[in-house]
Amino acid sequence: MEKKDVKNDIQEIIDICKDGAEGYETAANNIEYSDVKTLFLRLSQQRKLFIEEIKNEALKMGMELDTSGTIKGFFHRIWLATKATFSSATNEKVIEESMTGEKAAVETYDKVLADSELPAYLREILAEQQRLVKVTINQLSELKKEVS
Repeated sequence: MEKKDVKNDIQEIIDICKDGAEGYETAANNIEYSDVKTLFLRLSQQRKLFIEEIKNEALKMGMELDTSGTIKGFFHRIWLATKATFSSATNEKVIEESMTGEKAAVETYDKVLADSELPAYLREILAEQQRLVKVTINQLSELKKEVS
């Protein structure tokens, strides 16, 4: 696989992490429970650390990546904030939206880990990040049960 293809795959992961980081910040601002707000802010920081970890490895490979996120993520955050402002968006709905984003992240990791000829050390980093995203899905699922 060409370096360009690996770069595109890594960029996809960066984008989904950036969207997740910003999405969790938006969600934290639209949730009532302080414990959930704290969790969302922690998850936002975790996604930012994921980005830095990937970016540092990519730089070692001579790649520069865009860390601005995606248009889709931008509009999803606007939609989430608008929904919370103009409707009776419940904590449960905010958590559901967060789970949707995490499931999309797992799919992106699956795709990149399956399709890309990543260096072994980067593959290990991405596999561990994916594992943590799956843990988050389980946490959110349990949290949804608690608030509903």
